[in-house]
Amino acid sequence: MNIKSFSIVVALILIMFMSAIETSIVSLAVPTIKADLNVGTSISLVFAVYFIAIVIANPIVGELLDRTKIIYITLVGLMLFSIGSLLSGLSSTFVILIISRFIQGLGAGVMMALSQIVPKLAFEIPLRYKIMGIVGSVWGISSIIGPVLGGGILELASWHWLFFVNIPIAILAMILVVSTFHFEQEATNVKSKLDIKGLTLFYIFIFFLMYAVMNKSAIYLNLIAIMIACLVAYILYKNEKGIKMPFVPVEEFNKTIILIFITDFAYAIMLMGYNLYMPVYLQEDLGLSPLQSGFVIFPISLAWLALNFSLDKIEAKMSRKGLYIFAFTLLMACGILVFVGTSSPVFIGFSLLLAGVSFGTVYTKDSVITQEETAPENMKRMMSLYTLTKSLGNSIGATIMGYTYALSFTFINHHIHNIILLTLIILVTLMMMWICFYRQQAYTLKV
Repeated sequence: MNIKSFSIVVALILIMFMSAIETSIVSLAVPTIKADLNVGTSISLVFAVYFIAIVIANPIVGELLDRTKIIYITLVGLMLFSIGSLLSGLSSTFVILIISRFIQGLGAGVMMALSQIVPKLAFEIPLRYKIMGIVGSVWGISSIIGPVLGGGILELASWHWLFFVNIPIAILAMILVVSTFHFEQEATNVKSKLDIKGLTLFYIFIFFLMYAVMNKSAIYLNLIAIMIACLVAYILYKNEKGIKMPFVPVEEFNKTIILIFITDFAYAIMLMGYNLYMPVYLQEDLGLSPLQSGFVIFPISLAWLALNFSLDKIEAKMSRKGLYIFAFTLLMACGILVFVGTSSPVFIGFSLLLAGVSFGTVYTKDSVITQEETAPENMKRMMSLYTLTKSLGNSIGATIMGYTYALSFTFINHHIHNIILLTLIILVTLMMMWICFYRQQAYTLKV
């Protein structure tokens, strides 16, 4: 790996680290922010607006990349994130903080989408597997570094510095981006007309989909939202089929790509169960500290990273369907082991190694298949939609897993068992879908 390639990897790590650490590092300061800014239950908006902004920003990135160079879009994302961080740190009222967090989330959404596109432009397989494994594992690593860094900052300074710490990291990332984000494969099409109708319909669909999942007031409103979302999705499909350069390239959604997107969405939901509610269980039921619980779930990131250094050798010995069934089986085995060894943090940690291999396999293969098996002119749009699928899975998954964790059953001893049972149901469903609907065939890579 030459200096330019190494610098690209460092830039991607910094970009993903800033986006990923925001949740874990800020969560420590919630009590302090509530007291300092006189906030009640609405404090949850600090996280909600950040995720909403990410969902808004993700899908538009592919459209922007058709009109300008990736280096400029990356710098815009970094600048938005930096400005949002600076304003968040300077916030003297809760309203200003919420607006600042929204700006910060827009920047994070842009950067997250780009992290899926840059590896395709910069690296060939199998090196791309390794790079994507390194970048992907940053999410898990941040779950450990976040509490340590956040706790240290709060010991020495006020909560405002939790946001200020992003600025020097962003400046370093900007320097690396300016010097390295120049790719021969990159192409723009500034003459293509923006599909405003498709873009509008798409955002309306996303709004009603998220409302259907997250509304807590009345169930009939959720049902109405689901029906409206389905109707808008149908109108969007009919509209995009008749457009030369649609915002949503529906012709790319063959059976394989649809299966890939469904799998990625489901895995994003399950990852929230492990990343968010496993630490809650470890702290509330087993009495571990935030740092100790972070170390227990760290094997997910460790196995995720290690897997990608040998994924090309593993997949050479399996069919594509076999590889996915293998990944699903590993996560099912992990769930069963955690279910029977719930009281032992060490046993849970070793069991989560299987989860890391499963998440690493599925996420990396989903991304590479989307990169390679869509037409070059649609690749950037498809990767933006792929990133959105993951972000929606994370946002919706955090809500669904929260509801699931809170349920009480007479035959279940620990709330974490609810999460495990739900993941097992999802995995069985995915396994049946791959067995029934996927057909192995020879593909010509669209590069």
